[in-house]
Amino acid sequence: MNSAEVTGLIGPNGAGKTTLMRCILGFEKFDSGSIEIYGNSPDSLETKKLIGFQADSQFRSKDIKVKEFLEIHSVLAGYPKENEQIDSYLEIFHLSNAAGKKLSDLSKGMRQKIELIQAFLGNPQFVILDEPTAGLDPPSVFELRDFITEQKSTGKTILFSSHHLSEVEKVCDRVLFIQDGKLEGNYNLNDLEPGFLEDAFKKYEQERKFI
Repeated sequence: MNSAEVTGLIGPNGAGKTTLMRCILGFEKFDSGSIEIYGNSPDSLETKKLIGFQADSQFRSKDIKVKEFLEIHSVLAGYPKENEQIDSYLEIFHLSNAAGKKLSDLSKGMRQKIELIQAFLGNPQFVILDEPTAGLDPPSVFELRDFITEQKSTGKTILFSSHHLSEVEKVCDRVLFIQDGKLEGNYNLNDLEPGFLEDAFKKYEQERKFI
């Protein structure tokens, strides 16, 4: 992956996408090979300071409020909870009025946007997004696209894992296709026509049936 690039990660269920992300984050050990992030191992504190992560499983709490949740993550990211970044991101995603609400009172789409915000708090250089458009309505998806483009322009590298191939094509510069834990394709989307990923995915599945 290159700096200031949005790289898509696609593959069928069970291909190893989540395992790969967990290995990158240092949550899971890998059987062979090595992973280096900016020259450091995934377990390094220096690495963890540079990574933001949005998971495909939403945080749930009966009591914690939106602003409190984001303030905690801001402090963990090394930024004071009074920083203006939280208010700015809440405004971008049209969630300013939800700042005082409990996370448990929000819709699934709103909680998804809160988790996306926390992934970018601080100054992460590498951000991992796992099914970031899940639960988002069309206007929110458009907001996320613009937000990712803006974040990329600041030099951030983003790994975008999704089953929505059309969205991957709209957002990503490059796409990695994996199956059974192996890299099966590495595509520069800037050189390809819209719809390529769907055609490539169908072709691969057809070929796989005859192996």
